[in-house]
Amino acid sequence: MDVGTIDCGLHARFWSFNGPTGTMTRQLVLLTDGGGEADAGGQRLAIAAPALLWLGDMKPGRLRLEAGATGLRAQIGDDTLVEAIGDEAHSVALRYLVDRDFTLSLAGHAEALGVIERCLSAAIAERRQPQEASALLLSALLRIVLVSMLRVSGGRESLPGIGERMSLLQRFRQLVEMNFRNHWQVARYADALGVTPDRLHAICTDGIGKSPKALVSERLAREAMLRLERSSLTIQQLGHSLGFSDPAHFSSFFRKMTGTPPGRYRRAVIDARADHGRAVHVPSFAEWP
Repeated sequence: MDVGTIDCGLHARFWSFNGPTGTMTRQLVLLTDGGGEADAGGQRLAIAAPALLWLGDMKPGRLRLEAGATGLRAQIGDDTLVEAIGDEAHSVALRYLVDRDFTLSLAGHAEALGVIERCLSAAIAERRQPQEASALLLSALLRIVLVSMLRVSGGRESLPGIGERMSLLQRFRQLVEMNFRNHWQVARYADALGVTPDRLHAICTDGIGKSPKALVSERLAREAMLRLERSSLTIQQLGHSLGFSDPAHFSSFFRKMTGTPPGRYRRAVIDARADHGRAVHVPSFAEWP
């Protein structure tokens, strides 16, 4: 996450982002004074202080700020965003939020404005003089910013495109985040949502193109991959932490989902880290719908 200040200038200023040769990032602009607009993917969004601009589609674009505008600007990569989102019950609502382009007026939200400004300023200080667990601190600061954004937006009900079916899909994904380690059956998810298993199946396949069972399995496999890459637990301990009482069952599940046994996957990650010419695979934010 790269963060910088927007200092008062005598002339309008311009920034381009997500060009063909650059890293794809999400853009955040906290405007404390002045105004401007962003053009991303053909969509134009105006912003007038105090306000926040979030560009989550990662499309190429340009930001223009008027003379005298002040605030802070951040470019946020996938790795930091994944850590900031986490896997709590509200993580799904945060994900719906960050995948969109929007502006949030912070007029009347002085407390939220102060929190976001302090977090971004702390991120600048940390980037200038990084210390132990710097990445963890930056993701924690970003999580506070995202939750503040969610609160100002009024939660998932105010997000664009959230109808009854989308709301049910979002609630299902929240339940998955809370219970995928408990290996709930699809019928139990449907019962918790107050719908039939057939309706839940239709909502998932229409909205995402995957069945509820596939979504739960993919979420479980994604967590297993992350833990194999980042944890020192044995394969048996790791499987048990994910709700598998039988190590053979965990190995069979992981191989079915990824095409590779868990032990071989972990060795490949270790080898990739030792060889700086090869990238270590970390499941991206987009890999679980």
